[in-house]
Amino acid sequence: LIMKKIASTMFLLLFYFNISFGQNNIKIDGFFDDWSSVNDNYVDSLFDTQGVDLLSFSVCNNNEYLYIRIKCDQEIDLTEQFIIPSKIIINIDSDNNPSTGYYTNNIGSEFGINFFDKLIWDDTNFPIVDTLSLYDFDIIPLPTYSSDEFEIAINRQLFSDTISISIKEVLGGDIMPDNGSVFTYVFDNSSVNYNTIDLLKNNSNDLRIMTYNVLSNGLKSNSRKDEHQRIFEVVDADIITYQECGNTNYSDVVAFLDSNYTNYPYIFTDLNTGNLTISKYPSIDSWQISTRINAELIDLPDNIYLSDILIINAHPPCCGNNEGRQENFDAVIAFIHDAKTVGGVIDLPMNTPISFSGDMNLVGYSQQYYTIINGTISDTNMFGNGGFPDWDNTPLKDQVCYFNEKNIAYTWDKSYPSIGDYPPGRLDFVFYTNSVMSVSKSFIMSTEHMSPLFLSQNNLFWNDTKTASDHFPVIVDFIIPLKPTHIKDNILDKKLIKSLDLLGRQTNLSKHDIIISIFNEKLIRLNIYFLIYIINSGYLKAFRL
Repeated sequence: LIMKKIASTMFLLLFYFNISFGQNNIKIDGFFDDWSSVNDNYVDSLFDTQGVDLLSFSVCNNNEYLYIRIKCDQEIDLTEQFIIPSKIIINIDSDNNPSTGYYTNNIGSEFGINFFDKLIWDDTNFPIVDTLSLYDFDIIPLPTYSSDEFEIAINRQLFSDTISISIKEVLGGDIMPDNGSVFTYVFDNSSVNYNTIDLLKNNSNDLRIMTYNVLSNGLKSNSRKDEHQRIFEVVDADIITYQECGNTNYSDVVAFLDSNYTNYPYIFTDLNTGNLTISKYPSIDSWQISTRINAELIDLPDNIYLSDILIINAHPPCCGNNEGRQENFDAVIAFIHDAKTVGGVIDLPMNTPISFSGDMNLVGYSQQYYTIINGTISDTNMFGNGGFPDWDNTPLKDQVCYFNEKNIAYTWDKSYPSIGDYPPGRLDFVFYTNSVMSVSKSFIMSTEHMSPLFLSQNNLFWNDTKTASDHFPVIVDFIIPLKPTHIKDNILDKKLIKSLDLLGRQTNLSKHDIIISIFNEKLIRLNIYFLIYIINSGYLKAFRL
C-alpha cells in the first residue's frame, strides 16, 4: 500500500521513479550466472540510438559495495579504444536529492564515473568539480577484456542508504533510464557472510600450483625479497610458474630459495621469455612454445600419481598488442594439439593432465580468451585449424579464483594509482584439462584484503602482496588421479567409523563378505569388489581391486 501511494505521487510529478532495493552476495569475476536472482533491474527501449545501444542494467549490494551490471547490444571495451567506439558514464545521486550535485537525466549527481577516461567527477560541491581516481572508490569492472556486458563494484562508503542512478553512452547518446523516469535504489543493510578460504591443502596428495608475476625480477630485489619469501613459504606450492624474471638467473633463484632449496631442487629459467618455473619434482622435457610461453613435462612421483603433468607458463605481451597476444595463444593451442597426437615436437600419453597458467594480459579483444578456452586459432595458415583443447574435445576450464575473504577475482591493480590509471583487472589465469583432473581449492592471495586475524594466523603482513608486486599470486590445488594401491593404503590408515552390509545394517568385518566400510575424512571402502574414494570436491573415482 505504501509503495502504491509513493508511485501515485511520483506520477503526479510527471516522473516515473523505479524504486529498488536488495542485497546479494555477488561474485565480481566477469561472469554473470549469480545475477539471475537479482530483481532490481531496468530494461531500456530498443533501437533508441545510432551508436552502442544500452539494453539494461541491474543493481544490488552488500555491506561494502554497490554492484551494477550493464548490458549492451554489442561488444565494447569499457576502458580502451575498440572496434566499436563507446564511452560509458555512470552518474550516482548519492543523497537522492536532485537539488544537489550536477543535474543530469533528472537526478542530482554527486559522482560521475567515466570509465573510458578512467576518472570520477566529484560534484558534491558543484559547480566546483574535483577529479578523482577510480581507485578512490575502489571501482572494479570485469571482465577486463571486451564484452557486451560488465559487472562493476563501487565502494558505497560515501553513499546514503537511498541513491539514484543514471547510465549514459556518450558517443551515441543512449541513456538509462529514459523518458523522464528515475531509477532509485535503496540499500539492503543486512549482513552477508563470506566463506573464508584457508591456505592449507584439503588433501596432502593435491598438487598445488602457484602462478605469479613478480614484477621486474622481484625475487632478487632487495627491497621486495622478504615479502616474496613470506608469500613463497606460506603458500608452499609444489610447482610455481613465475613471470617477469628475465634478469633472474639460476644463482639468483638459489639465493632466493635459501634453505628451501632442498625442497625445490628443480629450477627452469628462460631469460628470453622471462618465465621461471620452480618445482619439487624433476622435468622430463622442456619446450619454448613461442616468444613468451614455455612448457615443462613434470615427472610426478610414480608411487602416488597415475600420470605426469604438462605445465605451461605464459606471459604474452601486454596492453594494446592484441596481435602479439593472439599469436602466442594460437601457438599454445597448436602445441596442445600436437601433444595430443602422434608426431611433431611433443607426444603425451593419452589423458596427461595439462595446466596453462601465467600473466595472460587478457585486455583488449575477447577473441584471445576464447582462443584459449575453445581452441579457435586465428592464424590457421601458420598454426593449423585448432579445435577444443581438452582430451575429450571440450573447452579448457578457466579456474576462477577469489580472494581468501572476499568474492572478488581481480589479480592486478596499480600500486600507486592516480587519475587516468586503469582500474583493477583479472590478468592472471589458470586453465586446465578438466576431463582428466579437478580442483580441490583455489584462491587469490591479496594480503591487503585479509583481516588482521587471517594475517596473524598465517604469519603475513598487510602490505606483503602490495609491496611484492602489482600482481597477486594465484593458487590452485589440483586433484590428479592417484594410483589405486596408493589410495587403498591411505584409506586403510584411516580410522574406521562403522561397517555396514548392503542393506545398511551394522556388521562385523569379514574378508569374505561384501561390506561397506565408512572411514573418517570422507572415505568409503566397498570390501572385496570395489574401492571408492570420494574427494573433497565431490569428484568420484572407483577402482577395481
